[in-house]
Amino acid sequence: MRIERKAGGHTIVSDSQAIGNDLIVIIYGGDEHHIGGISVAYPTKSHYRDAFTISLNSITLPGHKDYVLANSLAEKLAEALRRVVTVVVGIHMDNATEDDIKRAVETSHLMTDEIIAHYSNKSPISS
Repeated sequence: MRIERKAGGHTIVSDSQAIGNDLIVIIYGGDEHHIGGISVAYPTKSHYRDAFTISLNSITLPGHKDYVLANSLAEKLAEALRRVVTVVVGIHMDNATEDDIKRAVETSHLMTDEIIAHYSNKSPISS
């Protein structure tokens, strides 16, 4: 599934695909597309109570802060969909202002909400 949205003067793109019961989401955009952060989130049954927790692993490429957004989105997706989710983020905006970054983050979260709505009825991990 592909989603493209404007965030101020930049375009942010999200590509997502189910791989078995798992999900991969790639979010990129701005002036230079790249891979800056990778996060994997997965639900695990709590040992202490009848509940799930979300475990998270991430990789940060040197000089990039995309992992912050990747972590947030991966956790949000895994919590909502109860499945293993890998999120790759690479958004770069030349001379980005605080407002540019805020818009890119908000747009990415809105696209993630659309992804959740799309995949919520498709092969989640049993709870």
